[in-house]
Amino acid sequence: MTQNWTTPSLSGESAQFTLGGPTQYSDALWWEQLTPDATHSHFRYDLWVYVSDPSLPEALEFDVNQSLNNTRYIFGTECSFKNSKRWDVWDGSTGRWIPSSAICDPFPANTWSHIVWNFERVNGQVHYIDVTVNDNTQTVNMYLSPLANVNASEINVAIQLDGDYQQDPFSMWVDKATLTHW
Repeated sequence: MTQNWTTPSLSGESAQFTLGGPTQYSDALWWEQLTPDATHSHFRYDLWVYVSDPSLPEALEFDVNQSLNNTRYIFGTECSFKNSKRWDVWDGSTGRWIPSSAICDPFPANTWSHIVWNFERVNGQVHYIDVTVNDNTQTVNMYLSPLANVNASEINVAIQLDGDYQQDPFSMWVDKATLTHW
């Protein structure tokens, strides 16, 4: 990851994330720890992404995590470019991706795409409410289980780049990333 890119950028300070290497299906995860607040149960993850070549990633992942009371609520999402071609969501109890009904086409090359995810922690579950990409909102409305036995108190956001079977190098820039929670 390299910060403070002026081009491409919307704000004048984007971050570039790059993945490459010789190992098939490798991935790289970056996260930012935020001030935890156990009283907050609603989350809006809003960011802009710019992909150099959308034919190269297997998937791009955008996550929010909240840990409290020995439980991690993983609001894990990935745009599965090559497998399901849907927004997959994370099931913390089984540790696997579940395809949602929301279509996720690869983002256009060298163009900014705006992504907004809405989530909530409700009745001991992770609720994936909806996703908006470039002003097109799709309802997800999936309730999944959190991950138990996690001794932490945190809120964080994460981005992960997933390589494919050829592991061709690619870059993604992120700008104007915000997490609103209440």
